[in-house]
Amino acid sequence: MRVLLVMADAQMHKFHVGGRVRSSREAPLSLSVLAALTRDQPDVEYTCVDESVDPVPLDFPADLVGISVLTGTARRCYALADHFRGRGIPVVLGGAHVTILPGEAARFADSIVVGMAERTWPRLIADFRAGQLEPEYREPAPTSEEERLWATGIPTPRWELMRESGYMMPYTVHATRGCVHTCDFCSVSGVWKRYQKRPVADVIRDIRAIPRRRFALNDVSPFEDLDYTKELLTAMAPLGKTWGGLATTRIVDDPEVMELLRKSGCRFLLIGFESSQQRTLNTIHKGFNRGASYDEVMRRLHGAGIVVQGCFVLGFDSDGPDCFRQTVDEVQRLKIDIPRFSLYTPYPGTSLFERLEKAGRILSYDWADYDTMHVVFRPERMSPAQLYEGFRWTYRETFRLRSILERTLAVGKNFPIAFSGNLTYRLYVKRLMRARGFEMPLLGASGAGAAKPPAELGVARAG
Repeated sequence: MRVLLVMADAQMHKFHVGGRVRSSREAPLSLSVLAALTRDQPDVEYTCVDESVDPVPLDFPADLVGISVLTGTARRCYALADHFRGRGIPVVLGGAHVTILPGEAARFADSIVVGMAERTWPRLIADFRAGQLEPEYREPAPTSEEERLWATGIPTPRWELMRESGYMMPYTVHATRGCVHTCDFCSVSGVWKRYQKRPVADVIRDIRAIPRRRFALNDVSPFEDLDYTKELLTAMAPLGKTWGGLATTRIVDDPEVMELLRKSGCRFLLIGFESSQQRTLNTIHKGFNRGASYDEVMRRLHGAGIVVQGCFVLGFDSDGPDCFRQTVDEVQRLKIDIPRFSLYTPYPGTSLFERLEKAGRILSYDWADYDTMHVVFRPERMSPAQLYEGFRWTYRETFRLRSILERTLAVGKNFPIAFSGNLTYRLYVKRLMRARGFEMPLLGASGAGAAKPPAELGVARAG
């Protein structure tokens, strides 16, 4: 039985090296974990394709096709589903977008997976082999005992099915799922209803199995439970690995955690600063970030030898045309090693989407525009064109060679990593400046956005 697992091209965070495409991100886990869930059935042969780095083999002789759908890739995923179904091959759709909008996704699939697939995928495969594929597989609500034992026994990902040379970080593991926070623009709470932690022993097993020294934790916010954090980092310390991951600014609050980060081999963290304006942070439900303390956050992270990719969002309701210069100045002042900017984007399933739709401020319902690099709503204090051009200017200004040197020369021993990371990002930004990712959604003569999709797609509601 041949199963083709696909992630559609997100058209971002990648560049060309030696005639091949390489992603500037870590390898995704979705496909390699799915393929591992039926490891006890060797006659199920998986082929995994991440279209961001490799073309989808449209003529592949699959018995079943599974496609993981993100909001920004939904249109492409549906097109791929139509292609394979047109060839008579059943298609299963799953992923975050399917979980948020199952009614929409079901129109393009023979079956959908709602929620996490660890407990549903093996049953789906068994049903398919028996000729009894159901139209929907939904993650069951856990009992209290299942909640306590969540993720116990999830197998080690089948990394060998992904192209190792396709990623800056080809090996990833996960320790937690979900987030305790509810930032208004983040869809995580709509996909993962609970904050869950894998047994530390299972995480360490996966890390030990990685055939290279470097890896990434791809969790959204893995360090929210301090006891779990300390147990995990203590167990990682003897492994001799170097790693990176995501964290909030609160990671620096506990000196013991900072020391354990150093001992465990942490060399890189992505931090969502979003804004330095406390009023804005409070409004987006991210008041646990303290804009006034960002200097201390950076000082402690640099003191621990950690390179920081700092993320900032442009287009908040409090942002006027002066926000672009202010953001660039703040990035330079804080000596953010590798800055990254995103446009405020109302993903379906978020409180931001509900608020902006109710106010009639959404300009585009084309999910291909939902990549944080399109203006898809009408800003409060500037025009969509001003926000778009300011976004472009912010990237250009921040990744000038002079700006890069001003930031990275100050980080001491991390300079080679930070500088080379900026050069890589500079190439990426130049490519994006020429790509569709930096275009405005098309507006009609009346100034209205793209037509609202049919009501049966359930755009404004999850489930």
